[in-house]
Amino acid sequence: MRNLQNLLSEVDSILNNATALDTDADTTQTEVEDDKLLTELEKYFQYKDFRDGQREIIETILNGEDVFAVYPTGHGKSLCYQLPALMLPGLTVVVSPLISLMKDQVDTLRQQGIKHVSLINSMQSWDENRKEMSRIQNGDVKLIYVSPERLRSRRFLDLLNTSLISLFVIDEAHCISQWGHDFRPAYLSICNAIDSLFPKSIALFTATAPPDIRDDVLRVLKITEPEVLVGGIERSNLRLKVNAIEGKDREEQKYELLKQYVSSFAGKGIIYAGRRRETEEIANFLQEQGCSADFYHAGREATERKHIQEAFFDDSTNGLNIVAATNAFGMGIDKPDIRFIIHWTVTGTLEEYCQEIGRAGRDGKPSECILFYTHKDTELHEWFIRESAPDKSSLLRLLQELENINGAGEYRLIAMEELAWRVGFKDTKLQVGLSYLEKLGFIKRWNNLPSRVSVAFRSQPEDTNFEQSKLYSQLRQQRVTNILSFCQTLELSPKSVMEQLAELQNEGHLQYWGKDELMLIEIQQDSEFFASISEEQMGLGDYVKHRKSRIDKMVYYATSEGCRMKIIRDYFGEEVLENYRCNNCDRCS
Repeated sequence: MRNLQNLLSEVDSILNNATALDTDADTTQTEVEDDKLLTELEKYFQYKDFRDGQREIIETILNGEDVFAVYPTGHGKSLCYQLPALMLPGLTVVVSPLISLMKDQVDTLRQQGIKHVSLINSMQSWDENRKEMSRIQNGDVKLIYVSPERLRSRRFLDLLNTSLISLFVIDEAHCISQWGHDFRPAYLSICNAIDSLFPKSIALFTATAPPDIRDDVLRVLKITEPEVLVGGIERSNLRLKVNAIEGKDREEQKYELLKQYVSSFAGKGIIYAGRRRETEEIANFLQEQGCSADFYHAGREATERKHIQEAFFDDSTNGLNIVAATNAFGMGIDKPDIRFIIHWTVTGTLEEYCQEIGRAGRDGKPSECILFYTHKDTELHEWFIRESAPDKSSLLRLLQELENINGAGEYRLIAMEELAWRVGFKDTKLQVGLSYLEKLGFIKRWNNLPSRVSVAFRSQPEDTNFEQSKLYSQLRQQRVTNILSFCQTLELSPKSVMEQLAELQNEGHLQYWGKDELMLIEIQQDSEFFASISEEQMGLGDYVKHRKSRIDKMVYYATSEGCRMKIIRDYFGEEVLENYRCNNCDRCS
């Protein structure tokens, strides 16, 4: 459990006074009897029983404990937080990186008659978001889905704080770790959100987090002693095979093998490649062989990508059978009858590989997972590591650029895109660089703030502190204001201004609207001090070391003489007997 004992009395008081929706459940975070759980399961989801592992996760959540659940894709992880959300008082917040996946879940819940669910994202109009925010404020929502970026909004966190947060869910939790295969710096905002919201319990879900990644995630979130539940890694219907390919004619060998495989496999499949160009070449080759195939990568138009997804899901004769794709194709692809996954090259990590082959055979029927391996495969991934890895000179340049930006005291307001242009970094390198500077204590990244606010006044506050009085008087003179210049005039920090605005709004004295959100960064140590520290002291080599070790483990999977499923299960920390054999991979059968 997290060390929040000093807040328990305050939170319990809120819990006692909170007005919860009537969900025909009087459940608080105590032991829940099995028959009660099954009754609620059938009532909301029309299922008669749980899958393996689901009950244990749900009971842990309902008992008010933090939980870290590692289960494969398609195992029903979403039900493990949806059911508790409907049974617990207050609000459940679900953080997920993919808008389309969140929308699918919300649509499905509403089709099942579950109406107290909400989604707020950047694709909605201003009116749609305002409507959903009003529903939250009015207590009409039990379960809300948000992107991690939304949690950087101070105003949004203030809105959530009007409700008791019984459960805070982080889907794809591995994205928090910068050592992981899918690090998303936006996920780092979750830690500040948790500190602001004081949820009764936290639930982390992922299909791809080995023990060291789990430990790093828990360290970042400052969670101690959670219940860690790992299971279902072995999928007995997946047949694993590696084709080792060497020689100058490696590409010709791959295409010959591909032709043999697709002619012998029935059903739909995905071929994953590391480069966009390769996906196009593979799709063209398959089309020449008479196959129904197309390619998918982030460089294609959104309408084209949508058409390919729809065609792949179409099981009629007009549907698409094979998609050659980068890893841009897959998240949110929940098609149960994908019969084969072929990897043109090794992936950068074993967890990424497992995530992608996990999309095959979700209906439980036999499915093929083929990997083409050559010793040259790692070059692309090593290049990606070099491109995203910060060194001392690039971090110094980034810090100096932040110092040079016009600000209010030690605070800077800037758009991510503008900062990237100023320092000449690509997005990933900039995000990793900012996270490094924050981890080293040179900057503190606060919740995003609007660059401008508009204010409508309701009543004159009677009792205000000096800062609040000064702010209110200035707002009376200029109802639409630039936050940065406003802070400079008042000699207040942007953080303080927004806190005072939120307090005045919560007390009913005014209403404010923000526009054009920017990053709020506080400089805590200057570049002169930074220049005196060595790269070794900063631990900059750790990033490259960890990422390369991930590649090495993927290569070990491809080249080892041992059972391939045992390697996977060992990697994810499952207890496996030394003489274990899956009898379902090319090493065992």
